[in-house]
Amino acid sequence: MQSTTLTSLKSPHNRANRFRPRHRRGVIRLLIVLVLLLLSYRFRYVLFDVTPPSLNLDGIETGKTYRGRIPLIAYASDERSGLGAFTAQINHGVPQHFILSEDREDHTAWTLDTTPLPDGEHSISLVATDRSFWKHKTRRTFVFFVDNTPPQLHISPESLRARQGKTLGMFVQSDESLAVIEGKIFNRIVRFYPVRSKNVYRGLIGVSVTQPAKRYPLELEAKDLVGHTTNRDFQVTVNGTKFARGGYIVLSPKRVKTMRDKAKSQEDNEKRINAYRKSRPAQLWNGTFIQPAEGRLTSPFGKFREYNTGVRRHHLGTDIANNVGTPIYAANDGVINLAERLHLYGNAIIIDHGQGVSTSYNHLSQIGVNVNDSVKKGQRIGLMGATGQVTGPHLHWGMVVNGVAVDPEEWTKWNFSSSSEGGNSRQSP
Repeated sequence: MQSTTLTSLKSPHNRANRFRPRHRRGVIRLLIVLVLLLLSYRFRYVLFDVTPPSLNLDGIETGKTYRGRIPLIAYASDERSGLGAFTAQINHGVPQHFILSEDREDHTAWTLDTTPLPDGEHSISLVATDRSFWKHKTRRTFVFFVDNTPPQLHISPESLRARQGKTLGMFVQSDESLAVIEGKIFNRIVRFYPVRSKNVYRGLIGVSVTQPAKRYPLELEAKDLVGHTTNRDFQVTVNGTKFARGGYIVLSPKRVKTMRDKAKSQEDNEKRINAYRKSRPAQLWNGTFIQPAEGRLTSPFGKFREYNTGVRRHHLGTDIANNVGTPIYAANDGVINLAERLHLYGNAIIIDHGQGVSTSYNHLSQIGVNVNDSVKKGQRIGLMGATGQVTGPHLHWGMVVNGVAVDPEEWTKWNFSSSSEGGNSRQSP
């Protein structure tokens, strides 16, 4: 019995039966590996994609203001597993799903209608999701502003009262930032510039000494950052000024001849006009102006005088008398636009203070600056003299605001930097 059993265990047939299950398991394992390799190759981007999609938006920029209908194009791409979803959301509304193509890149054009949106801040959020096993997402948010209403304008009552020979500072408050604001008064265009206060704009205009005292229309036109335009009409009251009168000025025959030389006088005036017109758009002055020289006030601005030539006119400057060689200082910061000898005004300097404001210094014995020099308030620019058409040594100090001569002493009291400091409510004679 024992030998039979041993023989049966050692037979070839029994040995094959013993190893068949192990062989099957090996084959199965091999097949599983092959299948996994095939699947991993087929779905390699789905399994091994570790980068999120990229996306962008054309037609809108963060921080800018828009109105009406805005054409937009949204771009999304994923180079590995491709796009699975692409949505856009306005503020916190319901996400809008874009229809995707089979490509790994997609772009969608649509129009954003801002008219139902209230004015103010809004956002567009784009979300792109890839097709990977991990569902990577990319989100980008673009914050923008909507403005579908024209600007609202308010002008202070002080800005609607003016005096002959003075500077009218007009301050306009807007409910939003403006691209440009201009006014028209006395048949002249006035450009307004922003001041320190938020959405406050200032326009300066010189009121002529001969401007009749009455009411005048002021036409304002303002355009906001997206092109809306507002037009408003106001009335400005010009009151009379009691200018000093008297004074008979006797010029020597030589100076009378000089005064009557029309060709040279016209040449002088052209040089001065060109210097006044060349005004920088920035405000260069700082605070109130200073009196540019020490001395005795001999003739105030606007005084009505008569010359022995028969000419009768207002004095369009302030005369300060002192000895020849008395230092002359810049009344405020600015840039030199003229520095040369003129026919009537002698050695003369004109300083541009920006935004149409200029001061002139005439009859100097010496000029200490050159054209295009930048000067600071209180900087010495020359010496007092008696050059040009004068009867004695003095400084003729003039001020021009947007082409019109005005009282320079007014600017030593008011800096016209804000409506509270603009001095428009003063009603001094």
